[in-house]
Amino acid sequence: MARVSQRPAAFHAVVRHPHTLTALAVGAIALAVVTHAFDTTAHGAQAHGASHGAGGVRFDVDAIGLRRGVAGALGSYAAYSALQGPATHMTRPHVAVWKIAHGMFTAYLLALVFLLFQTPKGARETLRFFWSDLGAPLPTKTYGADCRIYVPGHRSGIFGNVYETCFDVFSLAHVLGWYGKAIAIRDWGLLWAYSVAFELCELTFEHWQPNFNECWWDMWVWDVMMCNLLGITAGMATIKFLQGRMYDWSGKTKTLTATPSVEAKKATAASSSAAAGGGRLRRVFSIFAPASLDKYTWRPTDSPARFTKCAFLVACGLAFDLNTFFLKHVLWMPPTHVATNARLALWFTMSNIAIREYYVFIESPDMSAAKLGANAWLALAVLVVEVLVVVKNGQGAFTNPWPRHIVWAWTIAGVSTVVYLIQWQRRLNRENGAKAKAPARSSSSSSSRRRTKAA
Repeated sequence: MARVSQRPAAFHAVVRHPHTLTALAVGAIALAVVTHAFDTTAHGAQAHGASHGAGGVRFDVDAIGLRRGVAGALGSYAAYSALQGPATHMTRPHVAVWKIAHGMFTAYLLALVFLLFQTPKGARETLRFFWSDLGAPLPTKTYGADCRIYVPGHRSGIFGNVYETCFDVFSLAHVLGWYGKAIAIRDWGLLWAYSVAFELCELTFEHWQPNFNECWWDMWVWDVMMCNLLGITAGMATIKFLQGRMYDWSGKTKTLTATPSVEAKKATAASSSAAAGGGRLRRVFSIFAPASLDKYTWRPTDSPARFTKCAFLVACGLAFDLNTFFLKHVLWMPPTHVATNARLALWFTMSNIAIREYYVFIESPDMSAAKLGANAWLALAVLVVEVLVVVKNGQGAFTNPWPRHIVWAWTIAGVSTVVYLIQWQRRLNRENGAKAKAPARSSSSSSSRRRTKAA
């Protein structure tokens, strides 16, 4: 039995060991084989056949070799990231997975910067060079042209209008998207605020994005109350199933504490055989989960500063969602394209780490000396550059004027929020001042009583 129990430990020791020199040797050999580095007959003649110069002289570029070169560069950088990349709090299934995610997200940032230096046509042609199915304008589709629920004679039935609008691939995307957001944010209140805020953003930008034009029942009933709710519920159930710890965002508690419900479940699981089976299943799922899965508890109503920090996170999430639609619009990338899905996958892998580091940053006792984590900084940088790419490549694409009611609504909301936060902070300052004066008054009254007794 001792020999058998030692085998898993030895296996994990081998797998978890970095093996940096071995990986370097294997990678160098693989790179030499794939690129035919020592084959002097295959490409030697082609090297001298390329025309080069300036002005009107044309360069002969091997398109296949260029694509393979970019793929090889990304693979090499992924290998470097796996071996030497910055560590995160994610350790399962392997630390190298999350290091590679950081490296690929860095490469995505560099690709965005490269596109930023191109003209709109040049950016689209660059993407078309790597994906030949790109380069054509996307068809526009609106979901709010006919908002009737009961439509006699419809090709899909009397409720066919609702059926065709709701049951499409984007409904599944809604559920999966909000499942991922729930895994990253892990708080019901903030997730619901985020969900409603995005629908308001759709109303705000529907004059620029036709697919934001939705029926009221599609937007508020199907999207918010059905798809978003299902995704959020599944995500929060995943956190609860993996027995995450409470993560206090209020700024009052500086340590992580297990929730009473979690402790009660642990005690119940220890005393029942049924819970033992669930524990085994939980351990299987935990292979692909973070080493410490914390349940965040956001309290944006604790103070104006806390509200602003929570609102900033929601604003970043809204910018990410809007960038998804605007990037595909200005770069002509279909929503189901592999490039679009790759971007979403990269963001999903980084969001959990970035939000954790953002929490650590805002919880620092000395904000002036605090430093934002590498992954959170990288996520914010990518978000900003994505916006710049949209602005540059969207010149002339968004010409419809802002509706007056949208401008007035956001102006009133913004001014009201600022005024409320100022009054809120003043009230807190008065309360803190009164609490500071209370001990002084009590000490002075006690000293006067002592003088009276002495007299």
